[in-house]
Amino acid sequence: MNPEKATDYLSRVNWKSLVEWLTAEAILNRPANPIQFCRDILGEKLADQTSADFKPDNITEWLRSCYTEATALVDEHGIIQGKTLEAAQQSLPEQITELRRKVDGMQQLLDASSTIATLDPHQATDNIVAETCRILNCDRATIFTVDNITKELVLSVAEGAKNIRVPIGQGIAGTVAATGETINIVDAYADSRFSSSADKASGYRTVNILCMPIKSVDGSIVGVLQAINKKDGSFTPTDEDVMSLLATQAGIALQNANLYRNSESARDKFRSLLDIIRAMQGEMGVNSLIFTITQRTIRVVDADRCTLYLVDNVHRGLFAMQGEVNIRISMEQGIAGQVATTGQTLNIPDAYENDKFNQAIDKKTGYRTRAILCMAIKSGDQVIGVLQLINKLTGSGVFTTDDEDVMQIFLAIAGPILAESNLYEQIQGKSKGRGVEGTAGEARPSANVPGGGKGGDNHTSNKKIMAGLTEGEDEEEEA
Repeated sequence: MNPEKATDYLSRVNWKSLVEWLTAEAILNRPANPIQFCRDILGEKLADQTSADFKPDNITEWLRSCYTEATALVDEHGIIQGKTLEAAQQSLPEQITELRRKVDGMQQLLDASSTIATLDPHQATDNIVAETCRILNCDRATIFTVDNITKELVLSVAEGAKNIRVPIGQGIAGTVAATGETINIVDAYADSRFSSSADKASGYRTVNILCMPIKSVDGSIVGVLQAINKKDGSFTPTDEDVMSLLATQAGIALQNANLYRNSESARDKFRSLLDIIRAMQGEMGVNSLIFTITQRTIRVVDADRCTLYLVDNVHRGLFAMQGEVNIRISMEQGIAGQVATTGQTLNIPDAYENDKFNQAIDKKTGYRTRAILCMAIKSGDQVIGVLQLINKLTGSGVFTTDDEDVMQIFLAIAGPILAESNLYEQIQGKSKGRGVEGTAGEARPSANVPGGGKGGDNHTSNKKIMAGLTEGEDEEEEA
């Protein structure tokens, strides 16, 4: 077959009209980069094609349409206004390159999923940070977790930085935690939300940032994943897609790790509870028993402090032992007094919002009482004491119904034992007699226990112990 003549080919494909059309479009738009312009406008036509077949007559229609549009764009001064073209779709080689990049990213994510899936919370965060740096090819990565008590982000893992807290709503990570949006910054120092204080302190230079929320299964924001300084340019939309999957895995991994940690904590609490029960059943003096209860109970419910009051029915008061210091308060005042009077549990999320709470001791010591769980200790139907727990250290910072249930079981056992103690009988003015401290029923009072001999000058030490006592009620020290 003879090759087609050039003139025949050019005529067949309507080449003259194609060149004329491109020329007319260039004159109409006057692009700064005509090569890029031709690529974009041809890409636009290719994107509009419904089939792969080339139709020369379409070029004539494009040319006619161009002239018609140019006429419509002439203003009152006879000047043709330019058009705005949408960016053309990627070329086939570019699409293939992008597809390969995504496939490689998916493979890396699959490899990372097995690494991230660990039940150790600290190891999980370490692995997430390492995989984020590897897959996104960035210099650093950071995981912040949400502290719902203080409304802050807490730095869990970061190379070169420790003990950082960021208020939710401030800075890049704080903004992400507050809004749930993804932030991709090309120049960190050009963004008003970026704080350069960490860079100044460390000498490090932050250039670009990709930051997005970590969400739990129910959709709540539990943390923030942040990548810093991509090594081969800026973070791309593909990087955003990859990090989104990493953040999803991070949310699942952290939740699983927390569930495992909670189960381990529950087991430890159960063992601590058994230890207390064994101690109460053993040959232990009442002073030692009260000390054991107050020291070990805080581990059972993750409380910061604990005080055990015994009811003084004679004087309508509450009596507590704090080391060698004896404390009396009226049953007519405070949260402990209300529980002793009513027998009802009080679970208070914020003590300062309760009108029964006295802030005096907090103001003296600088301690901040937040959550309070105060429960009656009963022997039968009679309230013989009150157990007060201060400031939940884990979770949301508020004592839960599970905490109440566990303590209810424990106090049902402790109540009858304390009711039979010599100390309780002495407080009621019905002493069974003084014996050597051995069993709960034959406790020997300390120097400051009512009915005991007067001890030395404990005023200074009493004040120190009082400073960290309980809920800030007006206690009376006994000497």
